[in-house]
Amino acid sequence: MRNSKRSGFLLAAGAALAVGLLALVWAMETGSSEEQQGTLHNCPRADKWAISVWPGASGTATDQAVASCTEATVAAAYWIDPQTQTWKRYFDGRPEISDLTTLDRMQGIITLGREQAAPAPELTCTHYVAPSGDNDNPGTAQAPWQTIQHAANAAQPADTVCVSAGSYSEDVTFPSSGTADAAITFAAAPGETATVLGSLTLAPGTSYLRLSGFAVLGFPVWGVTLEGDNHHVLLSQLDVAGGEASVRFTVGYSEEAPEYGPVSDVVLEDSILHDCAYEAVDCTPGPCDRMTFRRLEIYGAGSAPGADYGGDGLSVARGNDIVVEDSYIHDNGGDGIDLNSRDSAGNIPGIVVRRNRVVRNHLQGIKLWAGGRMESNLVWGQGVNPVMLGVHPGTYEVVNNTIAYNMYSPDYGARDYAFVAAYPDGGISPAIQLTLVNNIFAFNTGPGQGTPTGLYLGEGVQLTEHHNLYWSREDGEIEAEFVSGHDPWFTRAEIADGTWTAVTGQGQGSVTADPLFVSGWSGVDLHLQAGSPAVDAGSADGAPSDDAEGRPRDAAPDIGAYEW
Repeated sequence: MRNSKRSGFLLAAGAALAVGLLALVWAMETGSSEEQQGTLHNCPRADKWAISVWPGASGTATDQAVASCTEATVAAAYWIDPQTQTWKRYFDGRPEISDLTTLDRMQGIITLGREQAAPAPELTCTHYVAPSGDNDNPGTAQAPWQTIQHAANAAQPADTVCVSAGSYSEDVTFPSSGTADAAITFAAAPGETATVLGSLTLAPGTSYLRLSGFAVLGFPVWGVTLEGDNHHVLLSQLDVAGGEASVRFTVGYSEEAPEYGPVSDVVLEDSILHDCAYEAVDCTPGPCDRMTFRRLEIYGAGSAPGADYGGDGLSVARGNDIVVEDSYIHDNGGDGIDLNSRDSAGNIPGIVVRRNRVVRNHLQGIKLWAGGRMESNLVWGQGVNPVMLGVHPGTYEVVNNTIAYNMYSPDYGARDYAFVAAYPDGGISPAIQLTLVNNIFAFNTGPGQGTPTGLYLGEGVQLTEHHNLYWSREDGEIEAEFVSGHDPWFTRAEIADGTWTAVTGQGQGSVTADPLFVSGWSGVDLHLQAGSPAVDAGSADGAPSDDAEGRPRDAAPDIGAYEW
């Protein structure tokens, strides 16, 4: 149930609303000023519920009324119709699925304040760099240094170097490390962006370092590089464009040992990485362990001619404990997310891909080669298989994702399976444990590319599957090569009539119906409409606590990435 923090709360609140409103309305009628009559009364605080009253004119647009709140943006509002006893809803920025469109005078509503991001920590600068400075200066605010490299050579643990706006034509190498209690920080001055016309490189062993607020342009090969044996590094608020790769972790050739050692304990966040010849984020040869990639936008990778294979948005060849979350990875020439391709022994722990929008990548969308969990992702518009899992042995969980409208583009789309697990590339299907719960698989393979396509589950799959929605290929939604005594192809009708369940022991609660998305190809919007068969049809067992947009799920979660 969309914005249902929790549905039980709304039921209880229906009764509380009536009681609370009597007191609120009485107080407002007897004491409200003319100025107050244009402001929603009792606005919610951030991430909190409130019972609010509109004291203004009848027929006021709901978005106009809630915009009068100053304590927090109203993310959602609910009102129960006394005639029908049904809830009407308002969602900020989502008019197509909001049916609470106007408010009448003294109408009471339940409101939810939008969660506010934590404020960025204030910088306490110890040294300064500016284009107008001089490296013979002391590096103070009044007498800054001129180059970032000079500051990098001078920096000591606990130093914070603030770099003023402007262009710096230099390839910067950071040779010095901070400590666990005293990291070294290089950051653009507050409210400014410093542009490096060159590259930023952490020398082998440089650790406990933070880089924030830089645009990195004009480099021929790698924009930001961690050469090896680097750990506890924060990369944030970067805009890296051009070259062969935006960000490179480790140095060496695929499937060989890294020249300077592995990389670990890195956070790359709140950054835009784009328009590079090959991979935008590339950990080759790795390993890259305990890595977090969050709130990234990655696009335009693989711009070199013929670079579709090797033009991925985010690629980690080897590593464990990798999290990719809350990112928009789109319009890349290769795959969107490609993890653990060279971990051929499989069974890699700690791989999590969640709440990402993976859109219009020209090859696969999400590839997990050696184990992992993907949840609450939106995967649409890929050129071939939107999801490929299980090239190597491992445990895979695929929960509450929406995988739809893939293989549609006339420019790069090609008919293929809508989901692939344990395909026998080398003649043998890898042994994998696969959980498929609460996912939507719909409208995969467009009419220009051929007939629709369903799922492929290889002979090595040990499956747990229930509460999914299938609406792609009527005569073959699932090809399950592990079954015996039945053709491996299962039609939509065989899922609906229980044949799939009888043969495999799976399929409890699964649905075969049009999911009723807000809009289809090419203006895809995978939010659910009112009346969607996916609403409240999922399983709470193993479901993530929030949806693709961070809204909480309730005890009866919807199938797919979005709560209605």
